[in-house]
Amino acid sequence: MNEAHKIKRVFLFLLTFLLGTSGAFAEDGILIASADPSRIAAGEQFQVTFKFDGSDYNSVKDFKAPNFGQCVVISGPNQSTNMQWVNGKMSASISYTYVLYARQSGKITIGAATIEYKGKTLKSDPIPVEVTQGKPKTQQSPSNPSAAEPGDNLIIRAFADKQRVRQGEQLIVTFKLYTRVSVTGYDLAKAPTYDGFWSEDFEMPKQPAQNTETWNGKQYRTVVIKRTALFATQSGNLKIAPLEARCAVQVQSKRRSNDPFDQFFNDPFFQQVQTVNMDVKSNPLSIVVDPIPANAPAGFSGAIGRFAFSANVDTRTVKAGDPITLRLSVVGSGNIKLVTLPKPQLPADIESYEPKISEEISRDGGIIRGKKTAEYLLIPRNAGQRVLEPMQFVYFDLEKKEYIALRSTKFEFSITPGKDFSSSGVSLAAKEDVRLLGEDIRFLKLSPGALLTADDRNSSQWFMFAMVLPPLAFAGAWFYRKRMEKIYGDMPRLLFETAGREAARRLKKARTLLDQGNTESYHAELLRALMVYLEHKLRTSKAKFVMEEAVLQLQHRGVQEDVIQSLKTCMERAEFVRFAPGSDTTEARKELLDIAAGTINRIEQSFGKRGNA
Repeated sequence: MNEAHKIKRVFLFLLTFLLGTSGAFAEDGILIASADPSRIAAGEQFQVTFKFDGSDYNSVKDFKAPNFGQCVVISGPNQSTNMQWVNGKMSASISYTYVLYARQSGKITIGAATIEYKGKTLKSDPIPVEVTQGKPKTQQSPSNPSAAEPGDNLIIRAFADKQRVRQGEQLIVTFKLYTRVSVTGYDLAKAPTYDGFWSEDFEMPKQPAQNTETWNGKQYRTVVIKRTALFATQSGNLKIAPLEARCAVQVQSKRRSNDPFDQFFNDPFFQQVQTVNMDVKSNPLSIVVDPIPANAPAGFSGAIGRFAFSANVDTRTVKAGDPITLRLSVVGSGNIKLVTLPKPQLPADIESYEPKISEEISRDGGIIRGKKTAEYLLIPRNAGQRVLEPMQFVYFDLEKKEYIALRSTKFEFSITPGKDFSSSGVSLAAKEDVRLLGEDIRFLKLSPGALLTADDRNSSQWFMFAMVLPPLAFAGAWFYRKRMEKIYGDMPRLLFETAGREAARRLKKARTLLDQGNTESYHAELLRALMVYLEHKLRTSKAKFVMEEAVLQLQHRGVQEDVIQSLKTCMERAEFVRFAPGSDTTEARKELLDIAAGTINRIEQSFGKRGNA
């Protein structure tokens, strides 16, 4: 027993010495990687932890995970932080934990992670992991989901701010995590289903606020993990399915032994912390939805809430064959995504194309608001006066509990003759032209006069050319008209063919802004010229534009790599300098403008060679 006491005293001395000098060792910082366990079976879960130790918590930034190779990341990084003071010096410990599983057997290596600390880049060592075919008998992954049951220490509760609503009325469902254990992270394993509802999620903060609440006589730490606005699309008793989550929970394991020396290490100071997964799900909800009145007027398409309706055109005087833009907009709060805008009733000789629908959704203040717009392109074919009758938008007002009909104004258009031959009519000869007919009558010459020599035959050739020219001009005009009708009927093709000219116009405007010294607007216009050019040339909308996809399309269409790289460089420089205007010079701006113009010209040449439309 005396021997055990000696060992204990020596160990405590060494432990005290190490703790007292830990601040000195931690000042330079270190990043250590570990796998638990390091030998697993294929398909089995295991943990990889990257632990940083240092003296200055505020100097730690930019942790970058490694390449996990053939392993699949289930959750992570789950971050935990521990700070303590020893002998007047602070030491900080930050752990980044990932839960992985291996797809196939063999020896694999987890790459090195990095972290920035005091201007230096710290790097962990690679971790070897052995993956066997069968489940290892000697070890079992501590992150097995069935390793721990949450009980009443970890629950998720679902709340609805209203238990009874009218069809189309907004209600908010909140999912809140209640915990009495240490949760280092969570993942939504299964999102709730909202049958019979249109849903719109609220954005959750990266670090949600924690509160303390008492429920069923027990005190919990709580955090909101999900908030969703729901709009019922049908009436009746509707159900909201539970949300399921997997939480990474830290638990303490103790040594079990009858040895008094081992019992000393059962003190909480010597307890080992282990992370396990716990699966938990929320309670289901039931919502009673009352129907809206059945006496809906004509034109009602399901809009419920409070809205404003407007219609406008860009011009009321236009030439035949030229476009008119008609915009219909609905703004307000309610089920904005389910709103259907009215269709205009057009005169027979005004053509219309499929509208461009756009939506803007706002979630500020816990209320779903938004704007929905339909943009029509109208082409009048004949000259004259045309009328577009008022359009009606009908919605159900939840506050007034009645249907509201909103009407637009009537639009009157003055269509003047244009390039369309059918709109020009038959022109009559003027009086001056009629008088000239008398001058064509000449007296008869009795002598034949001088005969033409062979050199004078050129005049007859000119005569033949003059005879052939009108039919050719007529045929050319006819083909031109057909081509313009085809182009105006295909707006993406029209934008494709005019993309280069539009980009040149914008670059010219950017040069003017640069000469005026307006550098911020110059960079914005330059970037807009490149973006709009790619959208029109690649036939993609602004909302769907992705630079990586644009690069792939340019490569597919035969654009050279140096041209693509030049394009990316121009866009990156314009985007960067736009928010850091003092980082370049006037000469650099002019050079950037010239490079952008040259790049667009080379892309135009590439498209022209391949005949890409």
